[in-house]
Amino acid sequence: MKKLFFLTILLLSVVVRTYAFTTVTVQGEINSSTTWTKDKQYLIKGYVYVTSGNTLTIEPGTIIRGDKATKGALIIERGAKIMANGTADKPVIFTSNEAQGSRSYGDWGGIIICGKAPVNWTAGEAQVEGGPRSFYGGTDAADNSGKLSYVRIEFGGIAFSPNNEVNSLTLAGVGSGTQIDHIQVTSGGDDGFEWFGGTVDAKYLVSVGHVDDDFDSDNGWSGKVQFFVAQKDPNVADVSGSKAIETDSYLAGTVDGKTDNTKATKAVMSNGTLIGPVVTPTSTAFDVTQHTAGVHIRRGSALSVMNTVIAGFAAGLLIDESSSTFGSTTANIGSGLMEFKSNIIAGTSTICTPAGAPNRNVVFVINGARSLTPTCTNADSATTGNTNFSPFAGPFTYIQDPASRNFQYAAFTSSVQLQNPFDQTNPNFFPKSTSPIIYNNRALPSYIPAGTFPGNVYPFDCSKAINTDTSALFVNYNAPVVVPNFTSPKTSDAFFTKTNYVGAFGCSGDNWMSKWANFDPNNTFYDYTESVSEVASNIESAVVYPNPATTNAYVNISLKENADVQIVLVDVTGRKVQDIFSGKAKGSQTYPVNLMTVGAGMYFVNVITADATQTVKLVIAK
Repeated sequence: MKKLFFLTILLLSVVVRTYAFTTVTVQGEINSSTTWTKDKQYLIKGYVYVTSGNTLTIEPGTIIRGDKATKGALIIERGAKIMANGTADKPVIFTSNEAQGSRSYGDWGGIIICGKAPVNWTAGEAQVEGGPRSFYGGTDAADNSGKLSYVRIEFGGIAFSPNNEVNSLTLAGVGSGTQIDHIQVTSGGDDGFEWFGGTVDAKYLVSVGHVDDDFDSDNGWSGKVQFFVAQKDPNVADVSGSKAIETDSYLAGTVDGKTDNTKATKAVMSNGTLIGPVVTPTSTAFDVTQHTAGVHIRRGSALSVMNTVIAGFAAGLLIDESSSTFGSTTANIGSGLMEFKSNIIAGTSTICTPAGAPNRNVVFVINGARSLTPTCTNADSATTGNTNFSPFAGPFTYIQDPASRNFQYAAFTSSVQLQNPFDQTNPNFFPKSTSPIIYNNRALPSYIPAGTFPGNVYPFDCSKAINTDTSALFVNYNAPVVVPNFTSPKTSDAFFTKTNYVGAFGCSGDNWMSKWANFDPNNTFYDYTESVSEVASNIESAVVYPNPATTNAYVNISLKENADVQIVLVDVTGRKVQDIFSGKAKGSQTYPVNLMTVGAGMYFVNVITADATQTVKLVIAK
């Protein structure tokens, strides 16, 4: 009797997913406040504008597709809002309308949000790139364009021509009243995230496999970002040079950076993990002239990068001293407007080091090609000693100064020790237990009695805050080898979580990408919607037990008629984990599920017939 009651409770938790979904085609303007619901799918054709005064609300779990033929793009105009409130279990998904397995870079145009926050155009505003009619910019630093939370944007971004591009997510003049968090952009045809001025902040950003840059900023953006990841695909790069971070301030039509640097791009980015295409420094399995650098600061930008891991790039930090037209990039270092502190540069390519230069972790270019900087051939770096920035000696000295606490490692895999950062479909960006990010292997001073601390090395406890007090025989000391910097004015305000680690991830299971992120969207099955009510079908019932399960579970189904049935185990992103059964079935049948090699977490068992899919939640506890 108890078993029957347990099965009844499980049946009540069944979520129905069906192939028979309704597609709503959206074109032109959205001229009234509108809600998109998870029981439908939405197809964006051409430029779709949410006009001023209106709000587009998107339910958790809703799937929106971009049309390839018409280069569909969603534009939130000034005065309009988007409220895309996904959850970790049910992210809002913007993806390609192409079939599973056939999706590719730039299948559609992506999302553009236009706000009223300040920009450094002399006119105070500009028309957004890529062809839409919309303008951005204004005087309201606190402008509110809505909210994007737990959102995936896949296969968007189109480069129509140089400086005429639509990115996966474009934030143009977006104000600080807008909430941006837990956003993943994947396999875009141009940049992942691009800020054109504005003041908007963001947390928990992921950019994977983009043709051009992952995080691009221009026109005086002054916001903050914490916790961000970029992973480059070694087989994809842009002719303009692909970077994890690229940042500019001035160009034709902006204020004059030579006389006024108050409107420089001066955002702060902290706690990033940036993974390039170079698995080993001597590798030639990528195009070094197009995979240009991890971080490229140019055209008078004053972007600060703090507490970040920059690993596996053709060059680590590339500083462009602008021509006189664009003001001075290096002057921003000398004045303190820009900071580069407590970062790791590791695993930099060695296949085309400028002759005699000490390394390519830090490369300096003066009056070279501003848009195309192949660091093998066009670097203007001096060739000896620490004069790489000659005649601008200051920046190199600053970055190498021990007080800046920037660490450089020739080897990345063996020295920095992340778990599995290069895997393109199932990466793990967490540090290993002996990584300098979360471990201290430095020997204590000889006056500390042996045995005071394990291994007689500097103590670090992941559960405690940073403390570099060495008094009283190090009794209060707690720090890894690479100490993060949250004492700088750049990172000391309340926006930044004061971590005890550099990079996007620390000691243990605080995986903010868990459940909602997806690193293999091309092979993800999206041809379903979650139904609001039960759908009549041949499937009378579907039950999984025990639930939670550890090493084994069973699926019991009941069918009205003989039918072809497929039963699969998928994770919360929709990625198939295991085929359970495929074939003819009738009546009541039970199938075993081997969970020995499946990790702990939340999963779904999908029972699929010709007319419907039923999904049962399965929790695996280990």
